[in-house]
Amino acid sequence: MSTFLEAHWPKLALLLTLTLFAGLLFAPALAQGFATPFIVLTLGMGILLLALRHWRAYRAGKLSRPELARNVFVEIASLLFVVVLARFVGGRVAEFVGEGYGWLLALLSALVVGAAAGLAVKKTLGRLSKG
Repeated sequence: MSTFLEAHWPKLALLLTLTLFAGLLFAPALAQGFATPFIVLTLGMGILLLALRHWRAYRAGKLSRPELARNVFVEIASLLFVVVLARFVGGRVAEFVGEGYGWLLALLSALVVGAAAGLAVKKTLGRLSKG
């Protein structure tokens, strides 16, 4: 089961996100109730799968204990930093765009800014972890 989730988690997370956005279009009140559980589920599974990947490298002898601890810390800190950065920067961009152009364009611009924040953090902090 864990190898299935590892292989398909990005697709599943994208499907959950698209489902949430479709819900925002058709049933906004209902989708807002599901937003927090989706985000918690996505973050929790992301953290679990990141730690599992490094744990397997440690068990295979590719990482020492300090490297395992450092990699897990860097990966989790990076993931949480991306979420916080995407939330605040994407939220500000969405507020600015939403005032003049409408909520759908605001949502799309927040997605683009969030994705850019994720790529920037991956490129910079991703170099710190081995394995």
